[in-house]
Amino acid sequence: MEVELAIIFVDICDSTRLYERLGNVEATALTQGKLQELRAIVGCHAGRVVKSLGDGLMCVFPTADDCCNAAAAMLEGEASSPVRLRIGCHFGCVVEKGNDVFGDAINVTARVESLARPNEILATEDAVNRLSPGLKGRTKLLDTTVVKGKTVPIGIYRFRARETVDDSMESTVVGLNILDKIRESGLVLHLHYLGREFTVSRTQAKLTIGRDSGCDIHILSKRASRNHGAIEFERESFILRDHSSNGTFIATGESPAIPLIRDATKLVGKGLIGVGAAPAEADGTEDYVIRFWCDVG
Repeated sequence: MEVELAIIFVDICDSTRLYERLGNVEATALTQGKLQELRAIVGCHAGRVVKSLGDGLMCVFPTADDCCNAAAAMLEGEASSPVRLRIGCHFGCVVEKGNDVFGDAINVTARVESLARPNEILATEDAVNRLSPGLKGRTKLLDTTVVKGKTVPIGIYRFRARETVDDSMESTVVGLNILDKIRESGLVLHLHYLGREFTVSRTQAKLTIGRDSGCDIHILSKRASRNHGAIEFERESFILRDHSSNGTFIATGESPAIPLIRDATKLVGKGLIGVGAAPAEADGTEDYVIRFWCDVG
């Protein structure tokens, strides 16, 4: 049966780093406790949890107000917590089968959640248009983005969790002017691998990485998975996503390389990307190392 519902995807950010910092026992207790807390919040706002997604949940609600109120409650107290959440909200048609739901709206919600920064709530225009006036006043248009399977870009809004004034959200015009300046500046990510140069930018928005010859950056090392990961230009940022078995490692400056396993992170400044292992040398000449640097043209 097809119905219209509000949808939330909520995910615990950087769970890999949390386990490394706290250890398996403490990190597991912390994340499982947080997921139980999130489930209770969903129930208190007329929603239901459809399924668990690793360190996250997919939930549905009868109205957009219920959805965004639940999202706001999820972020209460997160500023002082080691657990940070990323939340995406959408409203659309889904097909209910048993306890599960299916449809394009699910894919859109997942995409929006992936764009959110830690402790941030993002919502689509479809969700915002269905909010009551008071809640709609707590939203700010950030940008439009193309979602896989959609031919028309969709509006992405930030939803302010609290009713108090947030200086970063006071002026939509100011926020959009900043985005316009970034667009005009021509933000470019440069990558260097075994003598070849690659770029990611607004016009070249995605590069795939892996041992498969069809990948944009064809990694020769056996350390790499066939489809190891990708770098995408999203919301004026460069996002590195790992899909591999061995992980991806980001080294900047003299700090130890940060492991990324089935997760995503933003690339800033300059450094080395180790595909399947931590970079061993600073010059990045190994067959599994990509050198990168961000540039504003």
